[in-house]
Amino acid sequence: MNTVRLRQLERISFWVWIAIVVSVVLALLVVATAAAVRHAMLKGANLSPGQADLVIAVAEYPGRAKAALLEVAGAASGKTYALVFDRADVETPAWQRKFPAPTDNGYVLLSGVDPQGRQSSVRLIRIADGHEMAHWTPDWADILARSTKSPFAPGITRQTIRAFHPLLLADGDIIFNTSGAMVRQGLCSRKPVWVLDEVLHHSNQRDAQGNIWTPSVGGGGFADNPFLAERIRDDAIAKISPDGRLLERHSFARIMRDNGMQALLLGTQGMQLNTVPSHINEIAIAPNSGKFWQQGDLLISARHLSTLFLYRPSTGRIVWHQTGPWMNQHAAAFVDDHSISVLNNNVIAAAPRDQPFVRAGDTNQFMVFDFRTGQVTRPFKRLLEAARPVTMTEGRARLLHDGGLFFEESNTGRLLRFTRDGLLWSFVNDISDDKIGGLSWSRYVTPEDAAPALQAIAARKCPAGD
Repeated sequence: MNTVRLRQLERISFWVWIAIVVSVVLALLVVATAAAVRHAMLKGANLSPGQADLVIAVAEYPGRAKAALLEVAGAASGKTYALVFDRADVETPAWQRKFPAPTDNGYVLLSGVDPQGRQSSVRLIRIADGHEMAHWTPDWADILARSTKSPFAPGITRQTIRAFHPLLLADGDIIFNTSGAMVRQGLCSRKPVWVLDEVLHHSNQRDAQGNIWTPSVGGGGFADNPFLAERIRDDAIAKISPDGRLLERHSFARIMRDNGMQALLLGTQGMQLNTVPSHINEIAIAPNSGKFWQQGDLLISARHLSTLFLYRPSTGRIVWHQTGPWMNQHAAAFVDDHSISVLNNNVIAAAPRDQPFVRAGDTNQFMVFDFRTGQVTRPFKRLLEAARPVTMTEGRARLLHDGGLFFEESNTGRLLRFTRDGLLWSFVNDISDDKIGGLSWSRYVTPEDAAPALQAIAARKCPAGD
């Protein structure tokens, strides 16, 4: 009896030992894999670029497989999974739904998930009564087929492609980018007027000649350093013609280096290499000359540096820059002849959604910087703290002609319009009772700016079936 029990104990001990060994081996594999992936993503010197790409590809395979399954399911059902999220995950007690607003005679050029089509589209909505004046529904399959896949614009599929920051043209067309291309879209056909197959991303702004300045990638910012050239995304500024031609592209890393700012670009990262050091997300164009800038100067927002730059293309010089107090900011804009504004996302980079701020309970902020005094003010502080916007990435904020504020909370599908004294209206891109569609950099359009396009839209007779 004792011998049998001893043998049983020996068998149990053997399998316990095997389980421990397997657990230890698996733990070591997990740690080693995580370390290899981290090293590859940081472009460490112990892996060649080819080896790093292989490690990352293996690590991304489960996620890519899931994305592929979602894309197949989305194509079969017509639902855009990646751009729709649960209402319970984003809505807070501070939210209101106050739309339409009869006292507002403007329009919203709303870019976001369409409740009917369940894909990214663009709608021109009259705010006074909520009437849809026009609706652009791109042929995303055609656009993707005409866009070269790029490592600088990963993960763009039918389920994730978006119409970023659309421009409303006088003839009723719109121009937007997808992060992987720029598109001109007509109203009568889903087929694009043209597709510029270049990595163009974030904001789109027109200059006095009608050309479009937008962030891009490339331009040889590290052509003299193979190590950095292989590892760093070289954000750039690009100028595009109205007919879809790339006129200019300038590496922002090269601009910073030529202006003696390599320490700001690469010297604040400790022992890790930041592979996306600047992350340009806004290029605003000075409409007039004055004491502090010249017409055509560019106000550039570099999110990953928490820095705004005033750049003069005519000379290649950065004539002013400031880091903070804004942090991971968006939507830099000229206000008047001596002030600029910015949406201070105020978030910690890569923080979890339940703890996005340095101080618990904080919100996004809107700031105005006065060049005359060097002071920063927050004119809508009380109203924003009451509305509690929290867009961790992206977001729009613009001072309006009447002194009010237009605010897009991109990550949660909410638009806010403030007067100087209170909330005038609040629009939520509701898809269903429990789902909200994301937004992709909408615009407030004044009646004066909308008039030419509305006349063209009214005169346009679209063929049936298009």
